[in-house]
Amino acid sequence: MRFVRRLKEKYVLVMDLPDSPNRVAHGVALGTALDFLPLPLISIPVAYFMARLIHVNGVAAVLSAMFFKFMVPIFYALNMMTGMLLLGQWPVSRAEAMAQITNLQWNSYLAELGYSFLAGAFVNGAIAWVLVYVILRRLLEYRQRRKGIRC
Repeated sequence: MRFVRRLKEKYVLVMDLPDSPNRVAHGVALGTALDFLPLPLISIPVAYFMARLIHVNGVAAVLSAMFFKFMVPIFYALNMMTGMLLLGQWPVSRAEAMAQITNLQWNSYLAELGYSFLAGAFVNGAIAWVLVYVILRRLLEYRQRRKGIRC
C-alpha cells in the first residue's frame, strides 16, 4: 500500500504542475529516459539541467528521474537484452542469457557492459521518451479539458 500511495502522490504532483501539457510531458519523458542511461548518481541533476537547456519543465524531469530509480536494475537488464538483440550477440540458451545479466560486476559495469548495453540504453530510452510523452500529454490535455483549465 505504501508504494501505491507514493505513486498517487507523484501522479498528483506532476498533474498539478503549473505549466503547459507539452512542457510537463516532455519533462517527465526526459527524466524517465535518462534512467535508462548509465548515470547512477548524477541522473537527477542531469535531468534538471537538460530540461532547463531544452526549455521543458525541470521539476517534472526531476520528479520522474527520482521516482523511477527503483526500476533502474530492470531497465539495465532490458538494455542488455535489447542491445544484444540489436547487435546480434543474443546468447544461445536462456540460462546463458540470465547468467550474463546476473553476473554483472556493478562497480565496473560500464567496462563489462560495452556497446550492447549502450545501444540498448539509447534505443530503450528513446522508446520510453516517446511513449511517456504521448501518454502523459494526452492525460494532461484530457484533465485540463475536464477541469476547464486553459494554458
